[in-house]
Amino acid sequence: MTDRPGERAEKSRSNRFWGLMAGFMLLGGMIGAALVVMEKSEGALPAALAIGIALVVTTAIGGGTWYFLRSVDEVERLDNYVAGTVALNFYLIVYANWYFLWKGAVVPEPRHETLFIATMIVMAAAYFWKKLRP
Repeated sequence: MTDRPGERAEKSRSNRFWGLMAGFMLLGGMIGAALVVMEKSEGALPAALAIGIALVVTTAIGGGTWYFLRSVDEVERLDNYVAGTVALNFYLIVYANWYFLWKGAVVPEPRHETLFIATMIVMAAAYFWKKLRP
């Protein structure tokens, strides 16, 4: 029995989606591994490499987001909008409070890596909450 045209289109869309996600994960892993190795051996990144990584990240995120939003349905788009909104609100609240408490000598200086990772975790949790709830 052969797939119907709608089923083939959905399978193709799903394959493109997961291929894009795998590509982003691979790119992130490669950049992260390179940063760990370089920082352990040299202490700082060469300026040219830092600029190159910034360009690759900007292009990948900008182009990947454009491609992703172009190729998903409205339900997937809404799930991502909700997750992005929750994550941005989390970041705004946590960073602003941490910053002002730091300025008041109540807490240590904000750790940007911690804020970034926490924001990504909140975004993933919001996405999966929206996606998987009945």
